[in-house]
Amino acid sequence: MNDVRMSTGTVAVRTCMLAAVLALAATVAGAAESETRSGASPATVQGGMPARAKATARAKAQIPASATSVSPPRGVGSPTPSDPPHHSFGPGLDFGGEAELRLGHDRVLGVGNPDLLSVSRVNGFAAARLGSRLELESAVSYDRATDDVIVERALLALKFGASRRAQAGVLPLPLLEANLHPDATAATFAERSLVATALIGVPSSQFGLGVRGFRPRAGGSVFAYELDVVSGYDDGVINEAPDGTRVPAGRSGFARDGHLPALVGRATWHTRPGQWFGFAAYGGQYNRTTMFGARVDRARYLGIATGEAAATYRRFDLSAELAAVAVDVPPGIADLFASVQTGGALEVRRTLREPLLRSWRRTSLEAAMRAEVVDFDTAVMGDSRERVSFALNLRQQPRAVFRLGFYHEWRRDPFNNLVPAAGATLGAGAYF
Repeated sequence: MNDVRMSTGTVAVRTCMLAAVLALAATVAGAAESETRSGASPATVQGGMPARAKATARAKAQIPASATSVSPPRGVGSPTPSDPPHHSFGPGLDFGGEAELRLGHDRVLGVGNPDLLSVSRVNGFAAARLGSRLELESAVSYDRATDDVIVERALLALKFGASRRAQAGVLPLPLLEANLHPDATAATFAERSLVATALIGVPSSQFGLGVRGFRPRAGGSVFAYELDVVSGYDDGVINEAPDGTRVPAGRSGFARDGHLPALVGRATWHTRPGQWFGFAAYGGQYNRTTMFGARVDRARYLGIATGEAAATYRRFDLSAELAAVAVDVPPGIADLFASVQTGGALEVRRTLREPLLRSWRRTSLEAAMRAEVVDFDTAVMGDSRERVSFALNLRQQPRAVFRLGFYHEWRRDPFNNLVPAAGATLGAGAYF
């Protein structure tokens, strides 16, 4: 009976989260439609400037450079107020970095984790403008989620037109905003969401080439897009995942591993500053079909779909993530590895005081809460994780943050056995 109640509660939590995400997306879409209706026609001329031109100017002024999916990573190439601090050397080179430390007391089933002090992230980035249309971008980091030094970005970009560019090299997959802009100091929580780390595998970059662009719309909104052909996830999704199907285990996609490349795309609508929603999808083969010239299996595919939204309501900043994973599992191991996985996260944040003291300018105190759930196998009642997190952040804009956090997590194995976990964290991050 207890298991039945827990299962019913789990379904209720996920249903409420899905309803909240849909309501959030509807709010953003409704605001966009209202703003468009209240604006002038694109053909209308106001003050000697066409309304479409004024919309373009407003869009560029209001939407951060990172939102357009054309500019370099935040803080590289074209600084805006939302960009992290960086250094410039001459007219064509920008560089910088960030680091974050985590002091945590974590317990699983009452057993403490001896890893009290750890490095959450160390990152260095640089961008070089090789002319009016050519740019070289790079970013290397150590991330606690991968426990390794990884190349997050190493690409050559060619601008064509005012709002499009082609790119080739090591590209971050545009599945989630957290993967496009993984800097930890600007984040609300010390830990990324379970959707990002456990389901999708952020940070994740792959060899590829593609195009990015944006189109300003009437009313100051912006439609941004990205479409890439990438090397794809490999068979580590199954072969390197002893706990069942895990997409992060197959993210070492710097080589094709004998299969066809994958396709990934993203579309985002920025209706106003701090308010946007977007969708992304990935599809490609993950397994090898031949070995030593002999055919061993047919092509099997991995598909990922994500949705995100953000809005502001009465001084509360709301954001949400949804993700679904579909894997074509060989029939001989279908009982051990999941074919469908889902997850969602809902975050609420509010600035409590800014500045914290009159004499301490450019500071702010913010509080946040996040509820999230991932289901690693929708065919069984267990194999899932649910977590509620709280954070209290003291920021010194724009360089540093001090965090105080707490989380409580409910983990269930494939047999639906409950494994509770909890922890308190203290962290500090800064750009350098």
